[in-house]
Amino acid sequence: MTDTQRRKRGFLAMLLAIALTAAFPLGVLADADGLDEDPFQQQEVEEITAEDAGEEEQQAAVASKPVSGSPQAAVLNAAELSPVRPRSEALGALLDELLPTIVSEDMDTYEQVKACYDYLVTNVSYGSHMKNLNTPVANGVTCARIYGDYGELEGFGAVALTAKKGMCNAYASAFILMTRELGLNAYLVKGSTRRSGGAYTHHEWAEVKVGDKVYLFDPQLEQNLRASGLPAYSVFCVTYDQVPGRYTK
Repeated sequence: MTDTQRRKRGFLAMLLAIALTAAFPLGVLADADGLDEDPFQQQEVEEITAEDAGEEEQQAAVASKPVSGSPQAAVLNAAELSPVRPRSEALGALLDELLPTIVSEDMDTYEQVKACYDYLVTNVSYGSHMKNLNTPVANGVTCARIYGDYGELEGFGAVALTAKKGMCNAYASAFILMTRELGLNAYLVKGSTRRSGGAYTHHEWAEVKVGDKVYLFDPQLEQNLRASGLPAYSVFCVTYDQVPGRYTK
């Protein structure tokens, strides 16, 4: 993206945030109806519900629930760590404050990643990013400013971490920001996931590369699985071979 495009995007985001703030004062904005459309999303991002989880995922969850000494622990503890800060200084300050409340130095990498994942599943609820772009992050900077300057990953991740709201891409973005701080090679993936009827719908999730292998993490789908009483961790640090046909990129 060019500097001109970035400035234009930031200006539009700021205008939208100002308009939303005027129409829906802070505290009311999050409950406003009729504002679920995200004009910056090129495709509709739908919630993936537990009823869409296939038999393969449920079987995989039983076999792969993370415990000490599990395959997931072996994978993550073997990762070479190289921490990456967000480009937004305000977002970096937020992570500096938040992460010590979730992880500790006596945890290994696996335990830290799992704690971040569980934090998002427990604390974030599904909802529109755009209703919450005016949420302050740090140092007088809002999520709208971060989105305008640095794009989806940092902007929508900031919404999930502050307003505790977001769609699938906000859950994944927040997870990526947190695990990059821990040193993992994490990134956002756009694609589709299979629904119960067999059709595919747009979805976004996180991938982490360890060595020459890629593992997926999907905290938004995880939340729905747990809420419906289905086995947990079926989409935590698994390969695509372990959930065949679930995702397409």
